[in-house]
Amino acid sequence: MGSAPILRVVIAGTAGAIGLSAVAVASNATVRVVAVVAAVLIVFACVMSLRAAHPRQAVATLIVVPVTALMVGIPSVVIAGAQRTPVAPGVGDPGFTPDAQTGSGRQQISANPNAQVHDALDRADRLVVNGSATVLNINARPDWLSVAVLDTRTGEAITAARSFNGAWNRPTRRRATDRTTFSRAEIADANLDKARANVFAVAAKLKMLDKSPHASDGITVKRRYQDGKLIAEFSISGEEIEVDQHGRVAGTAAAASLDTMLPLAHTVLVDAGLDPNALNVGGFDYRAFDDAASTISASAVQNSGGFAIDFVAGPVDEIVVVPGAFPLVRRAGAGRRSSAGFALSALSTDTLLAVRTDLMARAKAPAYDADLIGLAVGRAPGAGDDGAVIRMQVGPPSQRAAGVYTLEGRWLRDGRW
Repeated sequence: MGSAPILRVVIAGTAGAIGLSAVAVASNATVRVVAVVAAVLIVFACVMSLRAAHPRQAVATLIVVPVTALMVGIPSVVIAGAQRTPVAPGVGDPGFTPDAQTGSGRQQISANPNAQVHDALDRADRLVVNGSATVLNINARPDWLSVAVLDTRTGEAITAARSFNGAWNRPTRRRATDRTTFSRAEIADANLDKARANVFAVAAKLKMLDKSPHASDGITVKRRYQDGKLIAEFSISGEEIEVDQHGRVAGTAAAASLDTMLPLAHTVLVDAGLDPNALNVGGFDYRAFDDAASTISASAVQNSGGFAIDFVAGPVDEIVVVPGAFPLVRRAGAGRRSSAGFALSALSTDTLLAVRTDLMARAKAPAYDADLIGLAVGRAPGAGDDGAVIRMQVGPPSQRAAGVYTLEGRWLRDGRW
């Protein structure tokens, strides 16, 4: 190279910068290799030509090349990386889904729960002789599996767990406070792999999949503490959907909405052996399946959503239906005193929807609050001789859009009482 020393320094710096930029921008591996080799050869040639006659310029070249390469190359790397990194669509963009942003509780539901349950049952037999006949619970997630067994000889609960593809840990023992167990034979018909798809269908209907994962997410096989019913509880985004020991998903999603819950209430009453026309209902409470919905009065569904029916006469004390769960029927105790109530058939979906429409108009409630309903039917505290009335609130508790109506839907007064 016979060019001026300064020109060779500039050529070397430019070659280094172009080489690094080409590596960042080019998507073809061959182009990247050629760019690197060419840049190295040019810089090497410039330095070697300067080393003997112009040592100061040679040293300057060794400084200029990396500095120039960094000044030009780093912005190129950042820009090229941003262009290559796909940006998830935001709200309102085509292809936007909540799961793409935050994930959902479905991520904590195992893809093959049958295999995990069988694995847990086999482990139960190693914890206690015939331990799969006295299982307390099984908890399964994609990365975790545990089983608790009752040792009938000592009254202890023995628990073992394992992480994904890991070995079972050393079992722990404690005095069992809950001794309601189930056996391998009792869940032999529970095809949880098949039930999984049905659970997700119900979860989508209840908008559980729109929410973020929760620490409790996963599958728990156990007996329900309220009535001893054997279930597989699928927890998705902190909400539960129950599957029975035959693999059937609870058909109670209709309890989530005002326009569908009353027909379900009639069905549940009949299934419990009760007559919807009997004057035996003391109170009917409903709360929408949404955390923002109001609660008119204290009830079994004030936190969960769904409906609860309290009876003043007959063989049943209370029926509770939470969306995604099997109905809970609490039988009345002996010597119960009967008193007058109202018939469930006195309520109609049309009347409840008309009450909501009237209440929203009176309160000037926004349309987006139409599904946030709290409802109580029965005698209102301190209401005198009104008898059974409909008390409804629309929107969150802070809005206080509430009114009292007759069972026929006629407005009586504003407020919750």
